[in-house]
Amino acid sequence: MIKLLLLLSLSLLVHAMEYSSNNALKYESYDSYKNEIVFEGDTKFKLQNEAFTTNLTLEYLYSSEYKQRRYLMLNELYLTKEYEDYSFVFGKIIKFLGELEGFNIADVFNQKNYLFDPFDKSAKLGSYSLFATKYFDENSLEIGVKFYEEAQKYPTGNTPYAPFKMNYDETLEVSDKAYTPTLYLTYALSNAKLMFVHGYDNKRYFAVQNQTTLTQYAYRVNKLLLTSNLLYKDVIFKLESSYTDVISDKNMGDYAQISAGIEKSFYDIYGVDMGLYAEYYRYIYLQDSIKNVDISEIYDNDVFVALKLNFNDVGASEIKSGLLHDVKNQEEVFKIEAKTRVRDMFVIEAQYLQTMPKENTLLWAIGATKRFTFALNYAF
Repeated sequence: MIKLLLLLSLSLLVHAMEYSSNNALKYESYDSYKNEIVFEGDTKFKLQNEAFTTNLTLEYLYSSEYKQRRYLMLNELYLTKEYEDYSFVFGKIIKFLGELEGFNIADVFNQKNYLFDPFDKSAKLGSYSLFATKYFDENSLEIGVKFYEEAQKYPTGNTPYAPFKMNYDETLEVSDKAYTPTLYLTYALSNAKLMFVHGYDNKRYFAVQNQTTLTQYAYRVNKLLLTSNLLYKDVIFKLESSYTDVISDKNMGDYAQISAGIEKSFYDIYGVDMGLYAEYYRYIYLQDSIKNVDISEIYDNDVFVALKLNFNDVGASEIKSGLLHDVKNQEEVFKIEAKTRVRDMFVIEAQYLQTMPKENTLLWAIGATKRFTFALNYAF
């Protein structure tokens, strides 16, 4: 019904239309799986009239080897209306929340798109929602509601993206109803945000059914989150923290999460700008409950360090590298990527990812041990 209402809005008189498209042709090589050629991208449309602005995002992915990584979906479809001190957003929305570079505790709105890449935190699924924001100079108050809890698809079988070694039932089990709303209240200052969530947590857990099949469970919570950043001289200090009171699931206990980071920038070192990042994440179980049930629990007593080099050339060339180290399990994830622009619309990118897990851990189950990617990106 929501999709229909939004699509009908496009039939109104359009005064202006804008669009953009980002596409990539990739070659991905793995150490223990078939190599694949991937075509991926998204196309965005913005349609404007006197009443409101309509935004659409089509996302598509095609893998030469893995059928589960083939889809075309309307991932965003929402209306926006702005006034002098107010703004409204209604539809299928993606939001990015948080301050840190490696992992965001505060990113509690959308579910992750695991068909795309479990190591890409920008890969998300749009959620049907309504948000209203009131602005007070540099501060704002936002009230929102998410109408529906989406089920997640996961790759299965012998693929480098399959996180499970058994069958997965895509039917989402919920503690109330899938259409039970989740409420969001956010007060934002110039350097901090305080958010309260009442409803379904974006974190979910898995349980085995009939000893052969995994099922995903969503549960309801009261969650309080705080994010902030502080600039002191040329160093940025960042914080994300949350406390979660589970209100509707006997298997899950209350828990807290905290992460802190430092960002330091150096400019014009032989013509190169350099950014250094150091972050620490901690997951705290406050009651006896099931554990290690979600990818976010990888970030439990973990340290993340990263380096970014910007060469300030006409191609906007840059190199980024990061290492996630699990202090408790002595596991690591390493990634390095480089990219440069060729002419105006082409970008060449290369990436190397390696996981160094311990057997039978959550990281061990997530994906490929080694992956090399070479991509040609085209935008217009």
